[in-house]
Amino acid sequence: MLTLDKHDATFVNLNTRIERHGDERELAADIKLSLRAQNTILDQLEPGLRKDIFRKPSRGEQPDIPEIGGDQLVAVKHPSIEPLRLSHEFEGYEIEIAGLMDHVEPLLLVDVKLKKFVVAPLEGGSVELTFTASTNVGQDEVSELCEAFVREDVRLTVTPPKRQAQGDPEDSREAA
Repeated sequence: MLTLDKHDATFVNLNTRIERHGDERELAADIKLSLRAQNTILDQLEPGLRKDIFRKPSRGEQPDIPEIGGDQLVAVKHPSIEPLRLSHEFEGYEIEIAGLMDHVEPLLLVDVKLKKFVVAPLEGGSVELTFTASTNVGQDEVSELCEAFVREDVRLTVTPPKRQAQGDPEDSREAA
């Protein structure tokens, strides 16, 4: 399950739309985000995917690079491959979109569906990951999303459903 904690990202696109639930009409948004990360993030999406895409560099191919995730899988196995589209969809996530400056209040979106993953492997052991986050939103949230879209550079936190259920240990002590 994908997890990110205050990771720098780029807000690529915003699409607002109406979802119909019977006779009800609800405002929804599709948020396209892009980020660069170590290739170990692939292990969160699909175990074994990183080893399918990356390999150890051949002697003299690259200078010594620190190990990532206990191995040296930093060279792209097939440099001519196009970015990979993954059919994964993850539901029930929370995402927090914050500005790079602390004075901007972060926007928290709940019950988010992550989908349309695209992975572009990069030499040196990193990837460019692009995905879409879809959720129902209110009019105020649309305004805040537009502000984030204009800023373009954001700090992104992605929390899977399991972590939400566990909650913060501090919160459970206060409840007791």
